[in-house]
Amino acid sequence: MTVRNLFLICLFGICSSSEASQNQQLLDRIEALERTQTELMHVVERLSKSDSCAKALSAKCNGIDLTHLNKRLEGNTLSLSTCTRSCIHYPTTPVAFSAYINHSVDKLVHGAVIPFERVTTNEGNAFNGGTGIFTCPKSGLYLFMWNVMVDQGHQTQISFVVNGATRRWSYAVATAINAGYQNAANHDIVRLNEGDKVWIADDYASGEIHPHHTTFSGVLLSQ
Repeated sequence: MTVRNLFLICLFGICSSSEASQNQQLLDRIEALERTQTELMHVVERLSKSDSCAKALSAKCNGIDLTHLNKRLEGNTLSLSTCTRSCIHYPTTPVAFSAYINHSVDKLVHGAVIPFERVTTNEGNAFNGGTGIFTCPKSGLYLFMWNVMVDQGHQTQISFVVNGATRRWSYAVATAINAGYQNAANHDIVRLNEGDKVWIADDYASGEIHPHHTTFSGVLLSQ
């Protein structure tokens, strides 16, 4: 065999090997493209199903008559509003007062009405600062609050009185241990009838009741 023939045989083998490698690469790329195409088809199919479900849901919603539901809701709202107005009767004319004593008070006898001569608020003019008595101008539910201050070394017991009957008490002791002023404070919510009388009374006070911080207030909550 000549050298020329050997050269041709070697060259043919090299070319065949290169073509086989290229063919394999092409086959691999084709398979990858086929897999990608299959995956894309699955995605399109899922999107198509989702779109169909959305259209079906939209058709169902469009088929619902909301007019009847809206009317029922409006009716329930009106019923609730009517019930609220009928259950809670807010006062049309306000009744409220707030007062305090502007001078020291001592030597009160048991059961004496504490005067609150300094009246800062008196809506309805139902509180008499000179006597310290509130006269109910209209029946309803009332809130009352009071505070009585005593100084060190003294004590006091206060009564909240309605028509002569005590409903609540408050008590304060200002000893050397808790040096300083002490307050006897409390509150009460009571239903009154027109003409009922309310006041704060001194059950026992061993010293002066201090001004400015000794207060009495009341307000009509509802009728």
